[in-house]
Amino acid sequence: MIRIAIFLSVLVGFVLYNGSVNASELDFKFHSPSFSGVGKSSHYLTIENIEKTRKDAIKAAEKADAEKAKAEAKATAIAKFKANLEARFYTALAKQITDNVFGTDGLQQDSGTFTSPVGGEVVTWATTTTGTNDTVTVTVTESDGTVTTFTMPKEDNS
Repeated sequence: MIRIAIFLSVLVGFVLYNGSVNASELDFKFHSPSFSGVGKSSHYLTIENIEKTRKDAIKAAEKADAEKAKAEAKATAIAKFKANLEARFYTALAKQITDNVFGTDGLQQDSGTFTSPVGGEVVTWATTTTGTNDTVTVTVTESDGTVTTFTMPKEDNS
């Protein structure tokens, strides 16, 4: 009898406990914006931004590699030799033009033109007399069309 009373009280307690349990309908939603459509545009923008960042990083790495290779090419012995030879060539050219413009031993020229065999630059000079003042104008025309002009007073060095 006690067993039946315990059994019945457990059974009533179980029924009352289950009666207070609430249930809801199962609801499934996609978490990916590509399927659900929620936040879809920002999802696509995020993907596009990631792709662009990666492409930019690859381009930057390629550019850095190219610049490194160019710097290494300039650091070779032959490149240094060429640069040194070209610098000496232009120094000698500047001395010759100076001697031609300001020379005193019959080498003096009032005007002239020189075309560089290295880069194709054209150097022209001319002496201009205005009253009692003489000026010398030296014009350098580079191979890309850039023009640089130097004007200085000419003094009699004789």
